[in-house]
Amino acid sequence: MCAVALAAAFLTARIAENASLQWALERAYTEENYEKQTSDTLANLQAFIEDKKVTEDNIELLIGWVQKQRDVYVMFYRDVDTLLGPYMTESFDDSEEPVVETIYETTYYDLQLYDGTPIKVELECYLDVRYMYWVDIAMYASGAVVFVLVLFLLIHSKIRYINRLEQELKVLGAGNLEYPITIRGNDEITTLARGIQALKNGVLEEQQMKAEAEKANMELVTAMSHDLRTPLTSLIGYLELLNMRRYENEEQLGKYLEYCRRKAFQMKKVSDRLFEYFLVYGREEKGLQLRSLSSEELVEDLCNGQLFDWQDQGGTIDCQIEELSGSVQVDSEYMQRVMDNLVSNLRKYGDPAKPLLVRARERKDMLHILVTNYVRDKENRIESTQIGLKTCRKIIANHGG
Repeated sequence: MCAVALAAAFLTARIAENASLQWALERAYTEENYEKQTSDTLANLQAFIEDKKVTEDNIELLIGWVQKQRDVYVMFYRDVDTLLGPYMTESFDDSEEPVVETIYETTYYDLQLYDGTPIKVELECYLDVRYMYWVDIAMYASGAVVFVLVLFLLIHSKIRYINRLEQELKVLGAGNLEYPITIRGNDEITTLARGIQALKNGVLEEQQMKAEAEKANMELVTAMSHDLRTPLTSLIGYLELLNMRRYENEEQLGKYLEYCRRKAFQMKKVSDRLFEYFLVYGREEKGLQLRSLSSEELVEDLCNGQLFDWQDQGGTIDCQIEELSGSVQVDSEYMQRVMDNLVSNLRKYGDPAKPLLVRARERKDMLHILVTNYVRDKENRIESTQIGLKTCRKIIANHGG
């Protein structure tokens, strides 16, 4: 912007210089002005001679007058015949014949010393320096004004953009992180605006994740409280019966103990799911211990090993596996949890009367595994806290899937 403003100022200054110089020349060198200036100078000179009583004896006083004059060329002559023509000079061409050239014609003016002695004066008046001062002032002033105006016009939009960003930052600082940041142009200020937007989006994303985590934890606590309270209430009730010996015989005692055992295992299962959830989502999340495993081995283990229990329930498996030549980086322990959750969900919700479809293929450096099953009737559904689903999603995401 400064370079553009400087270029415009330089061009304007040159134009102003030429225009003002032309004006000065026309004003100073008109025939009327030149004659007036010459007449005034001669009158001033004659007045000086009369005032200082200049004669041939003190002729050197004229030197002082000349030194005080500006823009005037003066030479004094004595015994010069005004009838002489212009000065002549001689030059020769190839024929060595003299050639006469006119250089310039000198005009002499008649003056008299104080004692009446006539003298001749050669006088030339030049452009007044005062006009050149005005030329310089016009040149520099116009250049400076144009520089300031052009630079202001160029940076005005940037200043408005900065002021707009300042107002938007105040809105963000007040807590309204949803307020959009204006992105305009492609310079350092735009980069700064993009950085502010990225920071704002990061804070929003972090707040959203925090809100989702708090909601999930609240749902988890609520679900776990319900899942633990029900069997715990039953367990306490049976233990109270046993403590008060309210059973009729040994058979009823064994029945109460079996109820207590069942409720205890039910509570253990819920606590195991809770531990598994915090193992995956907790602050001290265990790092993945990845190792290379062939895609074919992983899929075969799923079809022949993990889903074996499904066949024990009377279900059928339809495996459609393409040729698998690659390998995957997996943590066996975490992948085992995914497979266990998959089989557990099949036991809970799957319809063994319908076939289970397992498809596997490799696409774009990824192993795709698709398991499709049919769901039993709703009345046979089992209530779930969906902890397993969240855990599997987290594990797969950590594997880059």
